[in-house]
Amino acid sequence: MRTQHRAAHTIASLLIAACAHTAGAAAPNGTGNQAWRCGSSYSDQPCAGGRAVAVDDARSAADRQAQERHTRETQRQAETMARERRALEHEAARQRPAIIAPPPAPPAKPAPHETVAKPPKTHKPKKHAKGETDAFTARDPSAAVAGDKRRKKG
Repeated sequence: MRTQHRAAHTIASLLIAACAHTAGAAAPNGTGNQAWRCGSSYSDQPCAGGRAVAVDDARSAADRQAQERHTRETQRQAETMARERRALEHEAARQRPAIIAPPPAPPAKPAPHETVAKPPKTHKPKKHAKGETDAFTARDPSAAVAGDKRRKKG
């Protein structure tokens, strides 16, 4: 995980450095350090409805050289990381797949002289009076029901 994070950081640094390097370079069409704003984007070529924007590199020669050294070092690190990744992938490809063991065998049957726990008794279904079921029925306790023996007379 840490290697992946480091790789992503290095790649991002490379992209930033490449953008900074190309932004400071003179345009190939001989216009010098000029760009055009075309709506919400920028271009090194004039566009319809665009306006010219001056883009001067205010860095000193020493700053530019330091940035170029940093870019080269970052590129070397990225190449080293790519070699390490390829070596790890090659090693992983040579490994055999993991083997999952079969489930354990069921226990052997007990000998005749050993006691075996009896399974719990099952309950017999409750017998209902004629017309009754296990379904819940809500009844108003204050209402008298004819033939209801459960209701006490008060």
